Amino acid sequence: MYSVRFHLARGPHYKFWQIKNLKDKNEAPLYVDPSKNRIVLKDCTLEVNENKAKRVHAAGIKDVCGWIKCRYFFLNDTNLFYSSVFDSFPRLMFNPITDVNWRISTNLGFVMNNAMFTELLTNGNKVYVAELMSIYAA
Repeated sequence: MYSVRFHLARGPHYKFWQIKNLKDKNEAPLYVDPSKNRIVLKDCTLEVNENKAKRVHAAGIKDVCGWIKCRYFFLNDTNLFYSSVFDSFPRLMFNPITDVNWRISTNLGFVMNNAMFTELLTNGNKVYVAELMSIYAA
C-alpha cells in the first residue's frame, strides 16, 4: 500500500507528488514532478484525519491531514496524452483550509471521505476519477 499526497513543505520537492510505501517505513519517499509525470493510482481510498483537518481549517495553517491510499501506482510521461483528456473526468478536491472534506467536482455537496476508486489519475496538481469502484461516505 502507498500513501500519495501533494507535498507543500518548502524545499527541493515543493509542489511535487509524494509517494510513501506504507509497508516499508525505511524506504525513502518518492517525489514526482507533476510537470514531467502523471501518476496512475490503482485501488484507492480517500483518507483524511478529521481532527487534524478541523484544526487546520480553524487556524488556516497547513498541515498534512489528507492523502490517497492506493494498492499500487505507475507513472506516465506528461507527453503521453493531451491534458484536454481530463476535461471529461470528475476532479477530486481537498483543501482543509477551505473545507475539511474530500469533494468531487460533479457534486460539491457530497462528502467523499473514505470513497474508494479503481483508478485515479493526476494531471499537474489535480486528481481525477478515471474509474469509480464504490462510494462510502462518512
